Amino acid sequence: MAVLHNLDSFDALKIFYQGETDGFPEEDFSDNEKRRDVVLPSVLRKFLREYGYMTVNRQSDAPRFIHPNIMTKRVFRYGEGKELPLLIVGRVGEFEITVVDEKSDDPTVFLMKNTPEQAQLLPSDDTLSELFKVMLCGLMVKMSGAVIADEPELAVKLLRENGFDIDAITNDPALHREYSLCFSEEMRTLMAAEFTEGELARFFFLRSETFTKSHIDAR
Repeated sequence: MAVLHNLDSFDALKIFYQGETDGFPEEDFSDNEKRRDVVLPSVLRKFLREYGYMTVNRQSDAPRFIHPNIMTKRVFRYGEGKELPLLIVGRVGEFEITVVDEKSDDPTVFLMKNTPEQAQLLPSDDTLSELFKVMLCGLMVKMSGAVIADEPELAVKLLRENGFDIDAITNDPALHREYSLCFSEEMRTLMAAEFTEGELARFFFLRSETFTKSHIDAR
């Protein structure tokens, strides 16, 4: 049986949920496009269509994406008459999750905080698909039996037990934080390796006899 390294967000979610989906209906997206010109990036549309109502998008202490009916456009003004068109797509804590109002498939996320003085816009090096990984990892660590390995000895032990190859786990050193999602078919273990500033910081391990690979093959 194979060990799958560096899964994308949707393949990892298929394993975690065993192919189950529960999201916003397609007509909600098309209706907002026609009535309000709210056009979502393709990865966000796919995520909400498949997982909008599921626990990965319902954690109170993690990023959450909102229904397209309540997504709004906003123009952020800065400098000498400069403007940046934004689409507010979700929330995390006291921040609104926004993307630049463009037709990019997987745009970079910005966080916006409204204060009495003015709105603050904070850049992020997360794209939407990277944020889905953050959300899944936040859910993984809450599951019964999850193990967080931030000590080298424990991390090496669990990596070896589950057949993961540390040299096969890739990352982008340019990103401040990044997760690589991997899956051991034989051990039924879903694993996330967290990188901070290009360096491995810790690992999340979640084993379940229900995990299978079959849903990845039928895309």
